Amino acid sequence: MVFKKLKARFGGGTTVDTVVHTPVAQPGGVLDGVVEVVGGEFLQRINFLALRLETVVEVESGDNEYRSTTSFAEQRVTGAFELHPGERRSVPFRFGVPWQSPFTTVHGRDLPGVRVGLRTELDIAGSLDKGDLDPVRIEPTRPQQTILAGFERAGCRFLRSDVEKGRVPGAEFGFYQEIEFAPPPDLARGLKEVEVSFLAGPHAMDLLLEGDRRGGFLDAGGDRIVRFTIPYDVLDAHDWAAEMRGHMAELARRRGLFG
Repeated sequence: MVFKKLKARFGGGTTVDTVVHTPVAQPGGVLDGVVEVVGGEFLQRINFLALRLETVVEVESGDNEYRSTTSFAEQRVTGAFELHPGERRSVPFRFGVPWQSPFTTVHGRDLPGVRVGLRTELDIAGSLDKGDLDPVRIEPTRPQQTILAGFERAGCRFLRSDVEKGRVPGAEFGFYQEIEFAPPPDLARGLKEVEVSFLAGPHAMDLLLEGDRRGGFLDAGGDRIVRFTIPYDVLDAHDWAAEMRGHMAELARRRGLFG
């Protein structure tokens, strides 16, 4: 099944069609496809053909915010070759999706504010031409889906998601994805919202929960963070709804003058 056909026109009339056969990938998985190259008006020396996986990040600068595109994985799919006018070349690829790639869809529904795409690059005689950023869909891994379902069963309501520029210890890249939930109604007096981030790997993932607490008497409120590691081999041995409720209750707990 072909998910997306990404077409770009490069220098000298050369065209590149990138056909992705993977409808939805996962972190730690692959995007399968083929790059179709058609020669332009004259003989050209192609130094390499590459694909980049990129995401759009939110950047804070002083009191302002803006969005920027950043590359976080690259794969060359050819070395050097000569491309004759009208010549056609088909180059298959298997692009590995990093474990800490943002996911863009949950339960088949796209997440507003999260965009990941492939960009095709063609080096023609030392001049690098770039195509547009064309979206691909990435869903959470089974462990991530299990934790997200735990928040839903705990009574949380999804609010929004985005990818933010910044350094988190243990993060593979200079950005991280946040999924924001409204807390269960019975915790809403002490907690405005909870932000969830995954730092995933092949055998375990770190889960970061940041609670935006409401203030009270001798308590200014503010953010509180808890972080813990979840090995995948114990995933089915826990009641994650109850565990997430416990962590949110601790995040919401007010602290007075003496802690």
